[in-house]
Amino acid sequence: MARRSLRDRNAAAIAHDFYEPVDAPAEQAPVAPAAEPVEPAAEPAAGQNAAPQAAREKKRAQTPPGDTDRLGIYLTPAEFNGARAGYLADWTNGGEADTFARWIAAALDAHAARTPKQRAAQGGLRVRSEERTGSTRSFNIPTVTMKRMRAAITADQQAGRWPSDSAWAAEAIGIAIDEARAGNGGTLPTPPERLPNRLVR
Repeated sequence: MARRSLRDRNAAAIAHDFYEPVDAPAEQAPVAPAAEPVEPAAEPAAGQNAAPQAAREKKRAQTPPGDTDRLGIYLTPAEFNGARAGYLADWTNGGEADTFARWIAAALDAHAARTPKQRAAQGGLRVRSEERTGSTRSFNIPTVTMKRMRAAITADQQAGRWPSDSAWAAEAIGIAIDEARAGNGGTLPTPPERLPNRLVR
């Protein structure tokens, strides 16, 4: 082999320096993007569901238990207006009947709880106008109250009194009016032409 000249050796050295391979940087694994924080679902406030639940419970508590029957009784204008006034007076003084029909039912219940002797002494068959100046009024009364009323009328008949349903109911209502007046300082309020469907404190 012919010996290379100095010029050739210098050229080869320069070429070696220029083309010397350089290690490529190691590839890095791609970095996954950080997951966005997930906010926990907001819990309802402590009282948020309590109010509707309380309203439902209250509604159930106000619903009268048991069935009702329709009671039609003849009342004079004085008896009917007196009953409306007595109902308002009792409510004003802490009574529990929040509808007129419930007040009527309470009056019938109270009268049925009396003995025939007590009914005769406290109410008797009150004098009613011979002229029919009133009208028949209908009320939804608990069935249990109607049964007590029928039993009381039967007991009165056995004791020698023969009231009609209207007369017996008017007697019960009249006593309730007197008690409402006494509990209201001897007077009764003037009822409006139309009573509210339900009284609320």
